[in-house]
Amino acid sequence: MDVFGGAPRFLAYPRPVVVQSGTDAVFKCQIGGDPRPAVIWERNNEKIDPQGQYRVFEEGNVYNLIISAVTTEDSGQYICKAKNSIGETYAAATLKVEGEAQEMELREENKPRFLIKPLSTRAGRGEDAVFSCKLWGNPRPEVVWEKDGRKLNEIFESTHFNVGCQDGGWFQLKIFKTRAPDGGVYTCKARNEFGEALAGAVLLVDAGPGHEEEGNRNGYTNGHWKAQQGKQRSGKPVANRLRDDTMTKSTKVKMFAVTEGKHAKFRCFVTGKPKPEIIWRKDGRLILSGRRYLLYEDREGYFTLKVLYCKQKDNGVYVCAASNTAGQTLSAVHLSVKGKSR
Repeated sequence: MDVFGGAPRFLAYPRPVVVQSGTDAVFKCQIGGDPRPAVIWERNNEKIDPQGQYRVFEEGNVYNLIISAVTTEDSGQYICKAKNSIGETYAAATLKVEGEAQEMELREENKPRFLIKPLSTRAGRGEDAVFSCKLWGNPRPEVVWEKDGRKLNEIFESTHFNVGCQDGGWFQLKIFKTRAPDGGVYTCKARNEFGEALAGAVLLVDAGPGHEEEGNRNGYTNGHWKAQQGKQRSGKPVANRLRDDTMTKSTKVKMFAVTEGKHAKFRCFVTGKPKPEIIWRKDGRLILSGRRYLLYEDREGYFTLKVLYCKQKDNGVYVCAASNTAGQTLSAVHLSVKGKSR
């Protein structure tokens, strides 16, 4: 019988570990008990499976957890639990990965960021439309352009657009001989091994003489987002005949920032006969009410979208589109979710 028989107990507790980023971290403890206890390791209340970067092994009554090639994400508290038929016990130890600040600084320095974002623009039917932006990133980021959440090669023939880049970090999207259906929200996504960045802009296509009805059916006119603390407003009427007298040749999509974990609220005010139908989209994808989104019309007549407990994945271009038999109007805003300050 084990001289330390009975319920499990720690003869040597796991100790805090401090290692350099990219090296291995080892937790070690000694546990007695009879019957021999079953021992597991946990992190964030979840059992660690001995696979991938994790290895677990025993040497008599000494239990080891090895974490290979640690990164900043591995920092935190680790728990060793021991249990047999008589009782159970546990102990915790922390892992600190040194070089975290340098690694974060390296990531911040080299991840993609927009030095100059693409601007919203308008073009007459049959004219070319151009979006340009300037990016920084090391290594040079891979850039993908999308329209309403879909890659361009999925919706356009290859001769209808051209994507190019120039020295100095300039990237360009050119759409040849625009048509009414080309109107919409275009997003530029840049990514490298350190992160990604996204920027959006709106293209409005003027139908031109003799094509007004086609433009009303397929194109967009713009609404406006008015920045306020905690919310955005939009107001452009959907009338029997659409008019757009306020958009300049180049206008930025409005920006709105919210802290991670907080709610973002967008309000859109439209009128028209018959009453317009309202839909919301994020990066071109339809938004439906659910656990993360609330869609409703408030007492003041504003159509409201509320994004709950914002996360990094909520970054993107949000569009409120209102349509009736007379046509369609659109407002766009870019939501940026900021990390919590420590």
